[in-house]
Amino acid sequence: MFAGVIAAIICAGLKNQYVEATTWFMIVYLALLAITLVIAIADNALHRYRLALLTMIGVGLSLNVSHIGYYINATIGTLQAMSASLIFVEIPLFFWVIILGSGPGTYLAEVCGMDGRGRGSMPTTEVSMSQVNYRHTVNSATGGTRSSIADYYSSDLHQSMMSGKRPDSSAVVYKARALYPYEANPDDPNEVSITKDEVMLVIDDSGKWWQVKKENGTVGIAPSNYLARITT
Repeated sequence: MFAGVIAAIICAGLKNQYVEATTWFMIVYLALLAITLVIAIADNALHRYRLALLTMIGVGLSLNVSHIGYYINATIGTLQAMSASLIFVEIPLFFWVIILGSGPGTYLAEVCGMDGRGRGSMPTTEVSMSQVNYRHTVNSATGGTRSSIADYYSSDLHQSMMSGKRPDSSAVVYKARALYPYEANPDDPNEVSITKDEVMLVIDDSGKWWQVKKENGTVGIAPSNYLARITT
């Protein structure tokens, strides 16, 4: 994609007098789009910005197609070459639409890291229902009188779990390693941020959001598909 953009810039520069002003806008737009994709890949954040990227790519595809059709019929060889270079930009953009548009569980999502089971990926989490279930579990376990995570961790149930006792089948104590980094929602004080390969103590894995205690003593909930139990 970068090669196509660079080739288009060279061709447009050689025959600038025949190039429309909107063509330069499109070329700059495509260059910024390519840089944005590289940054998103480097930051392992494709899944976070997939909708924004799909929108940007859709605009780029539309602009690119119209200019390909305009210059491909030109009588000047340089402009025809620019049209060919834009075709080489169009092809990867087409595949990016397929990749970013593939939902969780699809083959492309797994291969390209857009799914929780993909290599080097960061899985999506179901926030609303899992957190509702979590709060229901906490309230039930503490008699329905405690609603905050701090109160829960000061409760008798928490103390029993930390001591290694298991008052019920859902209470567990073991170490887990973070497979991916996760940034806690600032609007939810119950969540905790984790970094990749961070080791923490899991004290309840009954839902999709596990109750964990970090090495610095911080306690809260983290998405279960970001964690893996340490078996050795």
